[in-house]
Amino acid sequence: MTILSSSTPMAAFCEPLQLSTDLLTGRVSLAGELDRTVAHRVLEACAALTASGAQVWTVDVAGLTFCDVEGQRALIRAARLAERSGRELHLLHPRPVLVRMLTLVGMGRLVGSPVPVP
Repeated sequence: MTILSSSTPMAAFCEPLQLSTDLLTGRVSLAGELDRTVAHRVLEACAALTASGAQVWTVDVAGLTFCDVEGQRALIRAARLAERSGRELHLLHPRPVLVRMLTLVGMGRLVGSPVPVP
């Protein structure tokens, strides 16, 4: 059992965000913690997808262990970027809590459309 004390830095328990982008398939994969300190990286990765020929962008969030409100905002901004670029963005393998939170803010469509999984 791990006991947190006031002297234990919270950073010691954080999983850094791992992000990979595949321009050929229009896929971004995320693992670890998506929080305010790294949320901008999601938008940067999706901005890179505007140079790809992919009409549907997928963001695989199966590996996310945490997503705060800034992380959710980044996903929403990425979806809006896709729309402005004439593309669609879909989340793959979201955890139930992320589905619920996105649905509550009116963005359930990001997780509601079936997308073929390669």
